[in-house]
Amino acid sequence: MSLQKKINKLKREPKLFFKDMFLKRYIPLKNKLKSITPKKRYGYCKYAIVSAVYNVEKYLDDYFKSIINQRLDFKNNIHIICVDDGSSDNSAKIIKHYQKKYPKNITYIYKENGGQASARNLGLKLLQEDPNLKDKFTWVTFTDPDDFVDIDYFYEVDKFLAKNRDDSISMIACNLIFYFEKHEAYKDTHPLKFKFQENITILPNSNLNKNIQLSAATAFVNLNTIKNTKQIKPIFNEEIVNFEDGYFL
Repeated sequence: MSLQKKINKLKREPKLFFKDMFLKRYIPLKNKLKSITPKKRYGYCKYAIVSAVYNVEKYLDDYFKSIINQRLDFKNNIHIICVDDGSSDNSAKIIKHYQKKYPKNITYIYKENGGQASARNLGLKLLQEDPNLKDKFTWVTFTDPDDFVDIDYFYEVDKFLAKNRDDSISMIACNLIFYFEKHEAYKDTHPLKFKFQENITILPNSNLNKNIQLSAATAFVNLNTIKNTKQIKPIFNEEIVNFEDGYFL
């Protein structure tokens, strides 16, 4: 943004100007400071990530680094399943590079292109049927491979679960922050951000009207809930071109 545009924005929307400036500077600095001396934490639960990958070579390094460097100990608590949905770029090469470093924590699968829903379904099937993975994880999330997560992302979820040991908890919803790479700016402006303005709340399934969760990438789902939902096969509807996340959740 040019100096004149910044001045105009300051005059027009001073509150937004300073908020954007704060987010742009504070969040990267916060993560940088955290990563200097990360104290790894052993988790209460174990987590699987199923990511549908399609031509995202540009973003995979940030994706992997943000997960591997989690405050919650990656090697002991997190497993990534990358389902390559027929990529034609260097995505496979990058994934295999990280898989070589962490063979016990990263699984790579290739399939012909069939869409995000089919890739996620294949990852879930492997998670529930592969003898090396079956029954080893309590929670699954679907972080997109062109996203990156805060260094405390899994730690905060795990801390909540350790405090609230309730088997009836089926889903955990997390906030989504927009990152504009052109300006290296963060904006907490998602339309559903109001859900995260108050303290952590546990809600019954019958009271999710205004608290609807539309993104599987920002949700953790209890694997027992998925296993017990026999009527939904496959779990992500492959006939829905868009919004399969919302339908699934």
